[in-house]
Amino acid sequence: MSLITHASGIYELTNAQRVWTRVNASSQPNYGWNDASVTLNKAKKINLIGLQSISNNNQLVKKYFGVGFAKYIYQIQKEVSCTRLISVKPSQSINAGNPSFIISVILKNNSKKSQDIYFEERMLVNSVPNASQYLSLLKRPIIYNTTGLVDDKKQIAIGKVMYSSNTFLAIPNKNERYIHDLSPASAFMYCKNSDSGESTVSVNKDTLATKIAVKLKSNQSRTFQIVIGLQELNDFSKIENQIEELFQDADLNEQSEGVFAKMWKSKLPDLSSENNPVLKREMLWNSHFIEASAKYNDYYKETFIPQGTVYSYHYGDNISNRDHLQAALAACYTNPELAKSSIRYVIKHSETDGEIKRGNSGYGYSAPSIFKESDEQLFFFNTIAEYLLITKDYGFLNEGVIYFPVEYEKSDLLLHVLKKYFIYLRDEVGTGPNGLVRMLNSDWSDSFFHKYSPNIYAGSAESHLNSAMVLAILPKLEDALKKSGNKEALSFISSLEDYRAKIEIAYFKDLGDRKFSARAYLNNKLKFGVDNVCIEPQGYLLQIPNLSVERKKEIYQYVKTKLSDTEKIGIRTRETPLWGGKADGEDGGIWFSLEYPVLLGVASFDKQEAQSLLLKFSFDNFAKQYPEYWVGQWTAADEVNSTLYREGLYSFWVAPNETKTAFQGYCSHPHTWPLYCYFKLKQYL
Repeated sequence: MSLITHASGIYELTNAQRVWTRVNASSQPNYGWNDASVTLNKAKKINLIGLQSISNNNQLVKKYFGVGFAKYIYQIQKEVSCTRLISVKPSQSINAGNPSFIISVILKNNSKKSQDIYFEERMLVNSVPNASQYLSLLKRPIIYNTTGLVDDKKQIAIGKVMYSSNTFLAIPNKNERYIHDLSPASAFMYCKNSDSGESTVSVNKDTLATKIAVKLKSNQSRTFQIVIGLQELNDFSKIENQIEELFQDADLNEQSEGVFAKMWKSKLPDLSSENNPVLKREMLWNSHFIEASAKYNDYYKETFIPQGTVYSYHYGDNISNRDHLQAALAACYTNPELAKSSIRYVIKHSETDGEIKRGNSGYGYSAPSIFKESDEQLFFFNTIAEYLLITKDYGFLNEGVIYFPVEYEKSDLLLHVLKKYFIYLRDEVGTGPNGLVRMLNSDWSDSFFHKYSPNIYAGSAESHLNSAMVLAILPKLEDALKKSGNKEALSFISSLEDYRAKIEIAYFKDLGDRKFSARAYLNNKLKFGVDNVCIEPQGYLLQIPNLSVERKKEIYQYVKTKLSDTEKIGIRTRETPLWGGKADGEDGGIWFSLEYPVLLGVASFDKQEAQSLLLKFSFDNFAKQYPEYWVGQWTAADEVNSTLYREGLYSFWVAPNETKTAFQGYCSHPHTWPLYCYFKLKQYL
């Protein structure tokens, strides 16, 4: 479950256990539908939720958002205050959690006379998969309908969701890979009815509602707890158990930061010794992001940290696995079990020959793709090496893991899978005419070949990014394997060293005495980043152990003058665009997944400069530079535009007619990369 709360009081209840779906989808894409209202003494109803309600009057409504909570305090006609405190419970273990949240409704009479108060909270149950939200109902292949159920006590109402085919389909059983969800979750609402019958729960077609009627004396207050959650079986007794578990660790007297504030504090890392208030605040927020965004996948039976933003919240895709691997780096420090589950999640996308699929959509469905990526194994090697070195869980190498497709249950030892990944990298990805690692269809840059067909250049195209990654990452993997003491890894280590030595000779020969690495060679005539500094390989170049400190300083100072000195918030991808179009996105924007590796490279020779980069890349600095742009102050998409074009804004990765309703926040990179680098710097300083 994800609960994304808006300043207007609207929230998006999202489920990703089978298929990315908004359970309370509005008619507007990427939006939810819920409302609440207060009526005093049978007068006119006052709406609390939405852009047309009192929520956009900052004189009448105060709003607070933080780790695991959102709080709205409404002043109703100077006589009554109504607080809606939304609290979400953190999961205490991997692959288990409570997909429910509590709305604490606090009604207080501030007047000198009694007040009759009528409060209503409602939520629409309208399941719309993210992938089909821009299709009209007539064009959606699957339609989800809601029917209502209410228990005898009128304390629990269920919006039971069922599917029907809207076109010709071959329907598998619910546990087979499929692009559509054939077992959608239902939603429920609960409010305990007191002896005086002050509250009732009902369902009207597709809308759950709690109605509260109470008389408050002067200066009297009352609190009601409403629970909204997801449930698959539509079983009242199981919902009661779910509600009971939800309240077990709740502190119902805590009204400032949510009823689960103590649990969240124990869940997050202890940063009490951090003296920098910006780093302390942001790293706790980023740690919270990891926990709040992590999703259990029912097909893979693992929990992972999605890339988020347009991929997940807009298109409903779980791509790319390289992104999930990067997101797991910080979790190696904050939640090793989550990192381990994320690693297994990626392995379960792997063929037995060592290929790693790009990702999935639907229920474990991996669509045919034009991408034949060349770097998934490198990103995996980086994450597994960090996991082993940070956690010392070397026994993981001897644990069984499962290949794709998971229903076949073909298993192998992790160490054997690593060997197959290496053979795939060495022999299938291979090297090109200059001895550099090939690009195949794409490396980090998915759109590199939008202008240059991979059908023409895939055989010859070489990636300096991939090559630099080999030289920066494999030494860590070799070190981890040596420290494991695993005798079966000895020949593997030797092969890694031999391969790396060959790539090093070719890469350093190509680099020569130049002050930056080239970007890529598609063939002998199409060479990119030779006279135009591109960030992609530079971060990993600066991390190469066999590169002298003097050369690292020389390279960084030159790259810095070309890509960073003129930027207020980060390091952009290009000195000037390569493709001749707008200088945004991959061709001029600031990408979190590219600038943080530069920080790590700088940390290998100048710790204080690396620390200053961490602060330059922060949300705090963005807020100071661009106080009117909310995207970037507490979350962000995967990139932000640089001074080259529409400075401080971001590129839309959606169709032009969808830009006004696109969801661009909650990408993993601006949260997980800084947290990982923060802990890395703690090791160095």
